[in-house]
Amino acid sequence: MTSSSLGGLPPSYPGLDESALAEKASNNSENSDDSGIVDYKDPKSVVEQNRQMLLNQMSCDVTFIVGDKKEPIGAHKYVLMTRSVVFKHKFSGADGNSSEVIIKDIPEDCFWEMLKHIYCEEQKVHVTNVVGLLYAANQYNLLKLRQICLDYLHNCLEINNACYLLNETHIYGYQEEEKNILSYIRKNASEVYNTVGTYLLTRDLLNQILTLPGVEVEEDIKKDVLTRWANNQRKENKQETSVDNLMDSLQDCLYVYRDDSHCHRYIMDSLTTSTLFAEPPDPLLLPVNDAARTDESDGMSTLSTPTSLTSSVHTYSKLPCYNKWADFEQVTRFQELYSSSINDAKQPDAISFTVDHNIYLYGFSIYGPKKQGEGHYKIDAILTRKKRDVVMETISIKGAGVILPCMFERPVKIDKGLPYTLEVYIKGPESHLGASGQSAVHQGTILFTFFDATKVKKSRSSLKQGQIPRLYYMPRNK
Repeated sequence: MTSSSLGGLPPSYPGLDESALAEKASNNSENSDDSGIVDYKDPKSVVEQNRQMLLNQMSCDVTFIVGDKKEPIGAHKYVLMTRSVVFKHKFSGADGNSSEVIIKDIPEDCFWEMLKHIYCEEQKVHVTNVVGLLYAANQYNLLKLRQICLDYLHNCLEINNACYLLNETHIYGYQEEEKNILSYIRKNASEVYNTVGTYLLTRDLLNQILTLPGVEVEEDIKKDVLTRWANNQRKENKQETSVDNLMDSLQDCLYVYRDDSHCHRYIMDSLTTSTLFAEPPDPLLLPVNDAARTDESDGMSTLSTPTSLTSSVHTYSKLPCYNKWADFEQVTRFQELYSSSINDAKQPDAISFTVDHNIYLYGFSIYGPKKQGEGHYKIDAILTRKKRDVVMETISIKGAGVILPCMFERPVKIDKGLPYTLEVYIKGPESHLGASGQSAVHQGTILFTFFDATKVKKSRSSLKQGQIPRLYYMPRNK
């Protein structure tokens, strides 16, 4: 095993100041220095003895073959079994006599740091291993290590590493952390777009950060990000510089820029001719899966894998329509209809609110098509508490009638007394608008207080009139 894999600095990635990385690693309270040589025969504590047995690879009774390079790392079954219930079950069962275990899904450096945590609760956490180490902690049910990684991940997020961490959390499937990073990028889009970390993103992730709702960045800047990404793909593939090669890179990435007055976002489409301006398929005509989601981990809505290639953020499987929930309750803030408005997703509709009870928020409603017949709508929805995006989803719906329900992927915990802001971008047919909005609405024993979303710029809706006529909820004590 090489010395670098035992605790040296991680491999660099674009845009990261390695001196800053080293400083962060050294400042981590859980980090330790493995450079000293200690005689294991000295009367040290059990933890110190375990540490030396691991570092010196002494008397190991199991060898892990780890990662793509198949790095051999020795360990001791007894120590592993006393610290991890997963290892206890593993070595107490059919694999009890195994002297070699293959680990394919954890990088070598992350597995090594996990072992150091198991043996002596020492680990070096840094930007380039935090997500992999978090994955290892979850795999072996190491709760303390998991919390260390989560704390570090939340504290280390910054402009220069946002794209890298987004890519890592996406690879390992940490949807809640991915959502938090997307929220951070949405608030700092112009700075993040200028980092070379965008080169690391996959096609899907590049599309996501370029189409986040509510981002006020010049379209020329987004177009430049796309072009630089394509050029980098060409260089990675060692292609010569030419217009044709640039177009080949764009064809590979399937991302096309629409420069017209009817679309505010980048979209995905196949390039069939040498042009940057292709007409996309209508995302509202794509099929939507009606299967309900059943993950009840924490009651919070989280991002998931997109099911549509044209989704601006994510397209979700819809929950059952609201009338299938027997305990469903709703609060209406408008008393009448007035006028109508087109819905081109260029301006948000937003409203802020507080509740005097703890509730689950299941969704909201929009006004349906003004003309008779069924309307297809695509809604980018953002629910914010203080400065944190709690929900960021894209919801595709179709229906006829005055009011159409829009349901979150999962119910969202709303805490009493805290201000929340619901911000939506609606794409679809011309629809009704509401008027005579109420600032205080009693629904049984629960009081909803509505007020203008002053921090959302250019909102078409206000307390008195606009969109978002209803909220769908259920008290948390039920």
